[in-house]
Amino acid sequence: MKKSTLILNNILMRPNQIHKFRGFVGNLFKEHDLIHNHNVETGKVIYRYPLIQFKLIDNTPAIIAITDKAVKIFTDIFMTLDKINIDGIDIPVFEKDLKVETVDFGYSDETFMYEFVTPWLALNQKNYSKYEAATSNNEKQENLKKIFTGNILSMSKSLDYRLGCEQRINTTLQVKHRKVNLKGKTMLGFTGIVKTNFLIPDYIGVGKSVSRGFGCLKKVI
Repeated sequence: MKKSTLILNNILMRPNQIHKFRGFVGNLFKEHDLIHNHNVETGKVIYRYPLIQFKLIDNTPAIIAITDKAVKIFTDIFMTLDKINIDGIDIPVFEKDLKVETVDFGYSDETFMYEFVTPWLALNQKNYSKYEAATSNNEKQENLKKIFTGNILSMSKSLDYRLGCEQRINTTLQVKHRKVNLKGKTMLGFTGIVKTNFLIPDYIGVGKSVSRGFGCLKKVI
């Protein structure tokens, strides 16, 4: 799978500013719905796995694109983005580091360990109730394992990747919950490690709000 990463080296940003960073770039390139995931004509949300995601990598803002069609948009972004505006303040972009690579994605016979470098927003209204109703930590962990597997399957479907009939995703989790602020709302997120037999490129997100930098995974082993 093709992946490109654009890092704005001279800019420091806080996690709660990532959605503003995304909003600025989305408005700047309104013609590209892959950036903001809204229908250009109607303004309605396009429900799909985000192919362009906004991140903090070591406190430095970054934009990651996956698949050929999303990577092509990076030419426009790279050539045009000479400043960003956060909270009404223009910040010049002096240094841009662009990396384009081919990465592995999909089922594997091996098991890999990943860490959540940003909180994983695993729960929606429905599965939050089920998670809270669990009577033991083991039951909660089993619920999260099923949700993580569902996240992988949902992402794969959006990327036109299908598992074979005999292929099964195996997952173990060691995570702890923490409160997360998302656009002024408090949500339950999870940090820790996950082991699975599925190859996921570094800094690609799973779960909710991955376009705003949540649920980023990085391979440990």
